[in-house]
Amino acid sequence: MRARSWIARFVGLALLAPWSATAGPRATSPGGNARTGEGARVLLIDIDDVGFDLLRDAPTPALDWIEANGRFYTSFTTGPQCTMTRSMLMTGAYGSHPDVLVGNTIRGDSTYAMPLAPLVPLPALVVGAGRTTAKVGKWHLAPRAQREHVRQAGWQSYAGVQLNLGNGGTFTYSRFPKVINGVEAVEEGTYLTTDETNDGIRCVLAGIDLVSVSYHAPHTPFHVPPPDLHSILDTTSDRDKARAMLQALDRELGRLVRVALEHDYTVLVFSDNGTALSIGGQKGTLFDGSIVTPMWAIGPGVVPGVDGSRVGVVDLYATVAELLGVAAGGAARGPHSRSFVRSLAGLPEERRWTYAERFQENGVDPDGGTNPWRKTARGARYKLVSERWGQGERLYDLWANPSETYDLLTGPPLQPAAAAALAEFRRVLSRL
Repeated sequence: MRARSWIARFVGLALLAPWSATAGPRATSPGGNARTGEGARVLLIDIDDVGFDLLRDAPTPALDWIEANGRFYTSFTTGPQCTMTRSMLMTGAYGSHPDVLVGNTIRGDSTYAMPLAPLVPLPALVVGAGRTTAKVGKWHLAPRAQREHVRQAGWQSYAGVQLNLGNGGTFTYSRFPKVINGVEAVEEGTYLTTDETNDGIRCVLAGIDLVSVSYHAPHTPFHVPPPDLHSILDTTSDRDKARAMLQALDRELGRLVRVALEHDYTVLVFSDNGTALSIGGQKGTLFDGSIVTPMWAIGPGVVPGVDGSRVGVVDLYATVAELLGVAAGGAARGPHSRSFVRSLAGLPEERRWTYAERFQENGVDPDGGTNPWRKTARGARYKLVSERWGQGERLYDLWANPSETYDLLTGPPLQPAAAAALAEFRRVLSRL
């Protein structure tokens, strides 16, 4: 009852409409342009540690339905770990921006939190334009003690577990420290993925303009979900547990998306980074298995199709703003973000490259020389990875070598197209 009273108190919803646990989302009729402006509403859903490899390895009928009926992005670039990805979404800036400096994971005992000024966080931008916001689920942008950081960023209401649950600790997916608008209490008896879904549905039914639901699953601790949520028979290995967790997530996410589409939301779903290293993924590296993740879009005016446009999580800032009719851009409002609303409508996207990075110490300028800094620029075919500017460079041909095992810079002289890409990407990395 706590979650229900929270939503009644903070978004004015007293009675919840019933929803089906098994029905699929209702299809919407695609139009020529994605809906933008005053009547538009957006649901952002991020899932945790799902690379293309794990997605192919688990039953996901709801996500498959969205892929078939919506727009599926195959070159969506994130950060290599979840904190950096969430920071880029919230600020519309790369982590090395001097007013962000988020390049590594923020943990419960960290001393650094994502700055809330002078860059305007996305929810604050939306609220400043007179629209409403609500956040559900994982935050991961401030230490556990900073329970008001979420609402200070512009989310008018928040219900969720701020950080990871951890491995071998006292908290699990059935016993977790849930924060509701700054007040933390331990919740028991409800599966976390189900709890996050229920809170998301309540926000959608309340008509909140921008709803963000950040699922923990299938992030560690790996476990076997409730039996009614998955069909994986052998859950001996952590990989199989993750598959079962993803299937359970898919089932619950399907409930949320169905309700959102019935209420004419534009829904954007993405993974924050690739699959965990411990179960065969590449999370934490700059390989594509870490920083190129699936992204789905569906809703009013979203044209179905498979889209290889070079867009990234940093671009969600400007995209969500445009969908909601809110002005973004400039030095303080998403300085590195470019809207891909045109792409949602099936029109060509013009971005030539995407960028990702990782540096070791949050709050310290990685350009200073002592903070280990890796970065990459990725185009349609070629990808340059650099360990500090001009050192440890590696150039890959993603068409000929998608596994990124052969460095073109160690072979014969570059072909003209590869040489041109190298020159362009060096310019990109020198100014970022």
